[in-house]
Amino acid sequence: MDNRTTQHKPQAKKSFNSLKRKGVEHGFSVISIAILMVVFFLTAIFLLVFPRSTVSNIEKRKLAKFPEFSLQSYFSGAFTAGITNYYDDTVPYRDDFKNMGNNFKSVFGFHTDDEVKVIGKPISVVSEPESKPESKPSKNETSNTNSNSELSNTEQSSQVSEESKPKDYTVEDPDASYENGMIVVKQDGHYRALELFGGGSGNNYVKALNAFHKDLGDSVKIYSMIAPLASEYYTPSNYSQYNSSQKKCFESIASRLDDGIISVDITDVLAKHTEEPIYCRTDHHWQPLGAYYAAQAFASAAGVDFKDISTFTKKENEGFVGTMYAFSGDANILNDPETFTYYIPPNIDQCKTYYYDTAFNYTGTGNFFNIVDTPNSYLVFMGGDEQIVKVKTNVKNGRKLCIVKDSYGNAEPPYYMNGFEEIYVVDMRYFDLNLVDFVKQMGVTDLLFTMVSYSAVGDNADNLENLRTQVKGQKIVDEALTAKDED
Repeated sequence: MDNRTTQHKPQAKKSFNSLKRKGVEHGFSVISIAILMVVFFLTAIFLLVFPRSTVSNIEKRKLAKFPEFSLQSYFSGAFTAGITNYYDDTVPYRDDFKNMGNNFKSVFGFHTDDEVKVIGKPISVVSEPESKPESKPSKNETSNTNSNSELSNTEQSSQVSEESKPKDYTVEDPDASYENGMIVVKQDGHYRALELFGGGSGNNYVKALNAFHKDLGDSVKIYSMIAPLASEYYTPSNYSQYNSSQKKCFESIASRLDDGIISVDITDVLAKHTEEPIYCRTDHHWQPLGAYYAAQAFASAAGVDFKDISTFTKKENEGFVGTMYAFSGDANILNDPETFTYYIPPNIDQCKTYYYDTAFNYTGTGNFFNIVDTPNSYLVFMGGDEQIVKVKTNVKNGRKLCIVKDSYGNAEPPYYMNGFEEIYVVDMRYFDLNLVDFVKQMGVTDLLFTMVSYSAVGDNADNLENLRTQVKGQKIVDEALTAKDED
């Protein structure tokens, strides 16, 4: 009996241990479920009780609004889809969570002093030979040179020391992590995000400007000034195959414009200042300093007075992080903010700014320079794009400038306030009048088309023909002339 009892003890012990283990596992399962339920409950409370985000400073946009109910939207499914989009888009502390996620991802891997990160799928640029007509000296005022001056400049450049030449970032060959599309490169100790340029013919842009010239004749001077993306100057050599030459694109466009249209080529102008902050590192726009050098070239072509930047009042917004962080999702851009610097002209107190909606209905006077928070620094100019703006200056030369632009052009008008009596600012995407009628009836003498390369070769250029042909023959009234606040 004692032996049998002794033989059953190990088996009884195993059964006890098994029951004990199952009990422990069951206890852990209960605890895990309880923790998950608490987390789920707290998350639900967080999403339902905390105030929902309304604006994303990272993406520079207003977030979705709760949809309005209607029977039509309900039965079509648009109402419920709108609710889903609203709750997805307006998570409380949305930007903070996004920053945390991007910072978490950035802790993996090692970084060299000079490196490239590519976002998206790389596409090699295919250069297609293009036959173009012989360039015409009468409209090549963009270079501001003739053959003799070019020779002189070449001789002079040979005498300039290498140290005094602007740095050429396109010959550098930094290490790269390869994934594609937009690149993030570290140069001179700072991160820069770049949009690569895939090329384009600019045919619609050329057709529209030539049609404007035919409609307006020689009574209005027409100018074309296309701004290159920063990738023209800062794309490393090992990624040059993914970036088309914007200078060649602009030269092709200029060669097809009618005589009488003045092309202002600013690619060489900006190339002289690559070591200066002429482009934002964290945003897709140029810095106002880049716009200054472009405006200087235009003023020279137009033959108007132009003040040196030293006479302007310099303003700085520290800690600016622009749209390229949202585009790339790269925490290096977030953690390496820049200074956004803009310049106020010396005669700003003698200028008056008038605001209109996109149909030219007068909405009142205001400041050209707006007070904005640092994340929205580029909105300092007129507060944005969806309006028409007129600036009446203290200049008395009879010259009236109309600027047709995308958002790149917002930074230019301050530099023209010393050269033109009146300045009209029109966005090519938000203008409901006929532009030919507008130019004629407002007495415009100079018409400047200024925009970034993607607008000139992309869908934005299609809008130019719409501006020329829509609502013809309408009488346009400037209500500001009879408003009570008119001086």
